[in-house]
Amino acid sequence: MSITPEQDLFLNKLTLISACFLIALLPTNTTGEIFSASDASASQYAQASFEAMHSCKSMVEQSDYRFTVVSARLIEAENDIPAHCRIDGLIHTEIRFELNLPLSWNGRIYMYGNGGLAGTPAIDQGKQYARDQALKKLFATAYTDTGHDKRVTPGGTFAYNNFHKLVDYGFRAVHLTIKTSKLLAKHYYDRSVNFSYWNGCSTGGRQAMISAQRFPKDFDGIIAGAPAANYSGLKFSQAWRTQAIGRSTLSETKVVTLGKIIYEACDPLDGSTDGLISDPRRCDFTPSRDLPICHDQGILSDSCFSASEIRALEKYYSPVKINQRVVYPAMPVGSEVLSSQSPAARVGWFPWVINANGRTLFDALGSDFFRYMVTIKDDPTFDWNDFTFETNPDNLSEFSAIVDATDPDLSRFRDGGGKLISYFGWADPDINPLTLINYHEQVKRIDPGVNDYFRVFLVPGMFHCRGGPGPDSFDVMSPLIDWVEKEAPPENIPAWKEIDDKKIYSRPLCAYPEEALPSKKGFQCGLPMDLSY
Repeated sequence: MSITPEQDLFLNKLTLISACFLIALLPTNTTGEIFSASDASASQYAQASFEAMHSCKSMVEQSDYRFTVVSARLIEAENDIPAHCRIDGLIHTEIRFELNLPLSWNGRIYMYGNGGLAGTPAIDQGKQYARDQALKKLFATAYTDTGHDKRVTPGGTFAYNNFHKLVDYGFRAVHLTIKTSKLLAKHYYDRSVNFSYWNGCSTGGRQAMISAQRFPKDFDGIIAGAPAANYSGLKFSQAWRTQAIGRSTLSETKVVTLGKIIYEACDPLDGSTDGLISDPRRCDFTPSRDLPICHDQGILSDSCFSASEIRALEKYYSPVKINQRVVYPAMPVGSEVLSSQSPAARVGWFPWVINANGRTLFDALGSDFFRYMVTIKDDPTFDWNDFTFETNPDNLSEFSAIVDATDPDLSRFRDGGGKLISYFGWADPDINPLTLINYHEQVKRIDPGVNDYFRVFLVPGMFHCRGGPGPDSFDVMSPLIDWVEKEAPPENIPAWKEIDDKKIYSRPLCAYPEEALPSKKGFQCGLPMDLSY
């Protein structure tokens, strides 16, 4: 049965509401720890250096043909959040942005990114939390919804027959927002911004990468968490894995069994049996060889796997191919594990790949790519389960030029003094961490001195941006600021696991290709001898 675009928009709203609810159930983002090491920072960036030179109310006068200041209001100090001028603005045609300018300012601007298909308004509690964390340290803060409101156009429906909104989402909104924010800050304080910083994960990580590649002067320091940089490849991978698992009888309970088998075999390979896989590339796992087979194919059991389930897993863990050409690397193992020992813990695949109660996040975040983004003629009725992987969608090249952030030439960013830190959970169920490693290697082939300005930190046992049994609490911003402002490159980043506000254990994150190796003194960063680089 075909549906109209209007019906599809309505269905998208319902399913995206459910998806957002599922995302809200996931553990707290590392944003909560982003400035936790500020007191120890060599830059001492949380100190006021400048004062506002104009009234907040007068900022509405700055509207011109480039942007409109819709409102400017003074927010009084409350709960350690300093008094600040909050500006709500509009950039042609529908890019909304929020800029917060503290009356006492540290001379820096901090911009935070989006998740999924963006469109989250600035009033969202998560965005407010990210804003307030930076305001407490006296940063000016900037944020944009990227040109659409997901409450009106959920999912990827914003791009339905709308090229300019796709471009805004791809790169234009972030670029114009930081340029506009710098202009307004310069007027408010009668001086230019000293340093500008970006922090984002997932889509925010893609925005980070495209900023370094396309607009290398926008930010002095960039954090790219779990970057969805190869966005096109990711969407093909989501479709590939959805078709494999969605058509099987695999349940979350059986994924628990799968995870136990994988971790029993692979956890000890890094020299420490601690419930984490430090680098899944050590793990030689083949479903058809390593999983117990149900001898009675007519009876489903949680302790064994049917032939069809094993075929589904063989496809899941295989490279994604279109017309026999690899377009996305094979997913490593690791995300099958339970997030903790709590009775309420869920496997990393939930709700991304497996969701018995409704739509998976893969479907919510990936299916609209095929309907509204990567074909010349948009088709709201297209079922991405019908994508055959025989030929590329007909508008892939144009889409990739707008949204993908895969250019390995970072020379302009490097020459401008920019610094980039990217982190990734090895147990990410969504985006493949190998895409970041492969990208770093591509940059290194162009410039062997890549680690002078671009460093990668991999987090064993961490799910997508956060969560999982791994050490998912860490402050990346403080070492980034010290790298930019004090020329102190981060060799390692302290990380820890926290449950119910209690620190369970700590473990350093190491600059790739080093990893945390077990020793008599605990984990120490070093180059593993059993892996080749």
